[in-house]
Amino acid sequence: MKDYLIVIFLMVLFSSSCLKDVARRPPKEMTQNLEITPVNCNDKTYEDWETSIYVLPYKVGQSYSVNLSHCGGSYHSAGYPDQYAIDFAMNIGTLITASRSGKVVFVEESGVDGGFPNNLVVVEHSDGTFAQYMHLTHKGARVKVGQTVKKGSVIGLSGNTGLAGYPHLHFVATESGSWKYPYVSFPTTFSNTTENPRGLDQGKTYKALPY
Repeated sequence: MKDYLIVIFLMVLFSSSCLKDVARRPPKEMTQNLEITPVNCNDKTYEDWETSIYVLPYKVGQSYSVNLSHCGGSYHSAGYPDQYAIDFAMNIGTLITASRSGKVVFVEESGVDGGFPNNLVVVEHSDGTFAQYMHLTHKGARVKVGQTVKKGSVIGLSGNTGLAGYPHLHFVATESGSWKYPYVSFPTTFSNTTENPRGLDQGKTYKALPY
């Protein structure tokens, strides 16, 4: 009996550890009318990382690993709305900072960790594009709609809400127009870390450097 319980425990432990590498399927209503357009991610032009207007969305001095990146598979796959999103593995309650200055246009923070809805903060930039910071913890927003935020200022606390599957920050830059899903994402590079000419590499850890 003891050996049986040990086997069951190991199976549960293994399956739960695998969750961090697999993005959960979006609800049916999000995907039933979604048209997936085949694209070649290698054809996309990237902003020079050394002069990029984006910085990592966390405090200087902190380091976090990238579990999914641009065209990295699952719902970050080529042709999907989140093809250019980035998932940073973070403990619940980690400080999230603005990757770029702008104005807060949407805040949701009523979701509880492990449940719905998906908590997020959406910031609109001067060129009409957006940065979206998702899966924040319950009551984890530190900004309000209409508030102007500067690059590097705290905007929320990371969490595990919505379709997160595990605690992490889902960061995605989206084109002007509507920030609502299914949006159109575009690739970002970051100027305050090690070289990333084609964006952040999946599986690597990046430290936020002073800027």
